[in-house]
Amino acid sequence: MKERLISNLGLKILSLFLAFIIWLVVVNVSNPLVNRRREVTLDIENSQVLTAARRAYEISGKNTVTVSFDIHTRDEYKIQLSDFRAYIDLSELYDVTGSVPVKVEVLKNDDIYSNVTAKPGVVRVRTEELQTKPFEIRADLLGKAADGYHVDHVELSPDTVTVEGPVSEVGHISYVGVKIPEDGMTGDITGHTVLVFYDANGNEMEVDDRVHTNVDDTGIDYTVFINKAKALSLEYGVTGSVANGYRFIGAEAPKETVMVTGERSVLAPLSKLTIPPELLDLSGATEDRIVSVDLRELLPAGIELADSETPVMEIRLRVEALVTRTFELTERDISMEGQNEDRNYRLVPSRVEVTVQGLDSDLEGLTEEDLGAVIKLEGLGAGTHPGNMEFKESGVYTIVSKPEFQIEVTLRGGVVEQGTEALESQETAGESTEGQEAAHEPGLTEPAFEAGAKPGTAVGGASEEP
Repeated sequence: MKERLISNLGLKILSLFLAFIIWLVVVNVSNPLVNRRREVTLDIENSQVLTAARRAYEISGKNTVTVSFDIHTRDEYKIQLSDFRAYIDLSELYDVTGSVPVKVEVLKNDDIYSNVTAKPGVVRVRTEELQTKPFEIRADLLGKAADGYHVDHVELSPDTVTVEGPVSEVGHISYVGVKIPEDGMTGDITGHTVLVFYDANGNEMEVDDRVHTNVDDTGIDYTVFINKAKALSLEYGVTGSVANGYRFIGAEAPKETVMVTGERSVLAPLSKLTIPPELLDLSGATEDRIVSVDLRELLPAGIELADSETPVMEIRLRVEALVTRTFELTERDISMEGQNEDRNYRLVPSRVEVTVQGLDSDLEGLTEEDLGAVIKLEGLGAGTHPGNMEFKESGVYTIVSKPEFQIEVTLRGGVVEQGTEALESQETAGESTEGQEAAHEPGLTEPAFEAGAKPGTAVGGASEEP
């Protein structure tokens, strides 16, 4: 078998070569037709028909078609993609099915092409209502001005834009803005930027090619005006008196300072912004009052609120009801001043009540010692005297009821008041006996104060609880 294949090998190769030559001759002499294909971009004609009807359109599927044609073999080298034009005429759109036929034109070398067709021969066109909507352009400042400076305002040219496109696309646009770099600036800046579309969540969004604006591709011109900025502390002037049994405890606002801008010479002497008393009237208040104040009306000429500030501020005037609390004071809670060494002093009754008034939060931790109760004893001779109790001054509470009591003063044993010499003849032992009997007399449960003794200490130095 092998010998047969290699025998006369030269003749076999020669025969193959001659067969190829003969094929070429036949082909060139007969010049047969062959079928070829090219992918051609689909053009749109008469789109203004739908635009006039306030309709937007979109081609379903690809925006190309396959052009098929016959051509002689010897002309294949002449094929150019630019020889063909495929298009649809939207004036021929069939509304029921949304289809329109594809047409093909041979632009050049039309003599070498035959049986020119397009596949697909029909394309479908989706249409929907066209919407036109105006938007105010928002400026989104990136970064911040240098310390001590603030953006006064931004000017955009134009400051509004009209967007037109399919309802499904325009309806998703929440607002239109521009991004402006503004980092570390100390003076006015100008520039140029393009439009950015945002959805309802404030996220950037890509829009369809069918969405158009009345702003050309060059975009928006902007100017950022930067002024010197300063924070002014808020001060409140309050007028009127709250109702009896209530107390004004202070004014509150959402912030302690307000940012303003203006020329340096005007800003320099300013440090605070005062809310006038006529705006903050507390007359007869029994609860918190909320007052809305337009800060712009309080600024001096040449000064304006910074863009970041809200013009109207709500100020709360806090009013709380007063409560009362009663304290029971004993001798140990009272400071005795001006005691005489020759006399004993006793509080009658031994426990007295004092009522104070103030805010619940202030009275909650108040103690008897905090009242600073004092009784003045100077010049009191033996006998019973009306008592007068004084208290430490306080800005958080007031004394609303003072106790009625007496101070009983007795002489120490062996001491006689001047002008009573007849008493000196009494025996010391008798006085001692009387003192012991008095100590056991019913109703005298509290010992007298010795001169110089600490309140709450009985005569003789023994401590006794009140």
